[in-house]
Amino acid sequence: MPPPNVKRLVLTAAVVSITITGTLYGAGLKTNQEIAETAKQRQESTFDEQIKALRGMRSNLTARRGILENQIRDLDAKMLEKQQKGIGGDDQNKPNGGR
Repeated sequence: MPPPNVKRLVLTAAVVSITITGTLYGAGLKTNQEIAETAKQRQESTFDEQIKALRGMRSNLTARRGILENQIRDLDAKMLEKQQKGIGGDDQNKPNGGR
């Protein structure tokens, strides 16, 4: 007969594995239900509601595009500035005065 500590360890591991499995299974079921509900709502929505939703998505994407374009422009300016500093021979940043 195994000692009580081994039994307790096996029982604990079994309970933990059952709990984790149940949690994952329940989360999967909920996700599938939410997907089905979203699809059903999309099918039942009127044409005007769909247009409104698409316009909202479009304005969101347009705003993101503007932000990304600004970030790219800033990054290009920084890269150009670094190149010009490197070509210009900025000796102060180099050890021994650039020698």
